[in-house]
Amino acid sequence: MKKILVVGTGGTIACVKDDRIHLDNPFKIIDCTEIKDVHFDCVSPFSVLSENMCIHLWQQLIDYLYTVDFDAYNGVIILHGSDTLAFTGAILGNIFYDKNIVLVASDKPLDDKTSNGIPNFENAVEFLLNSVKGVYISYDRLYRAVRTVSANDNDEFFAVGRQSEFINNPVLRNKNILVITPYVGINYDNYNLDKVDAVLHTMYHSATVPADASVFADKCKRKKIPFYFVTSKSSADYESAKSYNNIIFNSTSENALARLLITDKYPL
Repeated sequence: MKKILVVGTGGTIACVKDDRIHLDNPFKIIDCTEIKDVHFDCVSPFSVLSENMCIHLWQQLIDYLYTVDFDAYNGVIILHGSDTLAFTGAILGNIFYDKNIVLVASDKPLDDKTSNGIPNFENAVEFLLNSVKGVYISYDRLYRAVRTVSANDNDEFFAVGRQSEFINNPVLRNKNILVITPYVGINYDNYNLDKVDAVLHTMYHSATVPADASVFADKCKRKKIPFYFVTSKSSADYESAKSYNNIIFNSTSENALARLLITDKYPL
């Protein structure tokens, strides 16, 4: 009998909808599918709506996965909410890159007939029964977790960048990472750097940033706070960004954040 471990962490896939959407049953997906010849072991280390995911809960999930005998299973499915799915995928993708893991989410509670939760789960099962090692996300299709960008307003995920080099002996650290997204009129004086361990600054789609970003980066340097720009592009070709030597290329911001949290210095 083929075996898959299902780890429930909450999210819409574990919710019911009445006058509101709320957590109901971490493993209700098992009763909604008609998959045969597969035995599912189920465990729920915690249950939370994914918008409330935090580093402490990530550590609980990681600690549990370290206890799993992966050789006893065809793979592991992690049921998760979609809001922070790409962030958790990036963390697990960097730590458990040599394991068979698929994160599965749903756009609507399973009692909604238009929900994509069941096909997402079934695709994950099929993939684990036939896949190579690695951490993936199943949401309308399969995505490599470390390359997955958080969903847009239409609930669409997509993959960018490329597979980054693996980090030896990754350990999740409870760092205070300030993530900045540029916008018209941004005022860097609004950002308090007290107790900040590192700054991750996303770039516009052309791999550019406002001119004042360099002044803020210099301020961080004086305070000995590591500062990085991040872009999914492979180069920064505009004159306004060509002088920067602290750009993380070919990466999602989710994956850059994950790697900052599990290493003392980002491997540029």
